[in-house]
Amino acid sequence: MADIIAASPLRDEARDNVAARIQRNGLLARENPTRHKLLVVTDGSPAVSKSVAAALGVPLPEAADALTGDDPCCYRLAPNRWLVCYEKGYGLGERLMRASSSMAASVNDVSDGYVSIQLSGKLAYDLLVRGCEQDLHRRAFGQGRFAASQIAAIDVLIHAAAEPESYELIVDRSLAMDLWMWLKDRSADLGA
Repeated sequence: MADIIAASPLRDEARDNVAARIQRNGLLARENPTRHKLLVVTDGSPAVSKSVAAALGVPLPEAADALTGDDPCCYRLAPNRWLVCYEKGYGLGERLMRASSSMAASVNDVSDGYVSIQLSGKLAYDLLVRGCEQDLHRRAFGQGRFAASQIAAIDVLIHAAAEPESYELIVDRSLAMDLWMWLKDRSADLGA
């Protein structure tokens, strides 16, 4: 785990070999450095999509801004383009890369290119709405939904996780510290 944390763009925020975290009354933000990410692109043929889904063990979402599964979780980014996130240890990346080698699909490990931040607690929604114009209220943005949006002018994938008052934020590695510092500063403003 120490090697994973050392490679993180948030490593300066980590303490005692524990990933970066912000914990204040009612709010927890923590980096999830073991969240693995694959970019999957297909030619759009149903046969290829079906083969990729079989290798993943979950169907590929077809609707815009849709997702399927939990672990692995597949986010539809654009037509014929998905981000697959899962915890390390499954061998899913290798299995999917082997399966795609004989079809019109590409699989690229982009884990080092993105940072996953889990945000939870009674103030998670209040914090996010301070920097995001997307309607994130559970009426409009319920459990299992995701959106490509911006928080404080930083491009972020926002996933309303299964747990109430819980979100996963996926941000480009180069912008992770900016987002982290914004979360840190604004959570202090909440009096959390």
